[in-house]
Amino acid sequence: MRVDYDDVATEDDLRVTYQGELFTGEVVERSPQGQIIALTTHFKGIEDGLSAEWYPTGERKAEGTAHYGMAVGVHEEGHRNGSPATRVECDEQGKMLSRQRWAEDGTPIGSHVVQG
Repeated sequence: MRVDYDDVATEDDLRVTYQGELFTGEVVERSPQGQIIALTTHFKGIEDGLSAEWYPTGERKAEGTAHYGMAVGVHEEGHRNGSPATRVECDEQGKMLSRQRWAEDGTPIGSHVVQG
């Protein structure tokens, strides 16, 4: 099921509901022109699965995956010009393993690898 962001509620415990029930499916946010600019997948009200964002002009802004509310795997953000901005890798328990960042011109501006 896919619903619009304006049709869901976020409860105090950060769970997402739709029509009074914990929501399972995709929540999309649209630009004023109607383009999808964000998509988040939920399971029983908790972020679980793919999430992605796009600039209104269509370029990918960010993408990643959550497992029951925790960031897992690779999460990437991009600059508006399409070049990478950040890349974070997390293990299956949500622990950050590494982080890299780049300037808009592609120049590396920092990286961090978690030891042990």
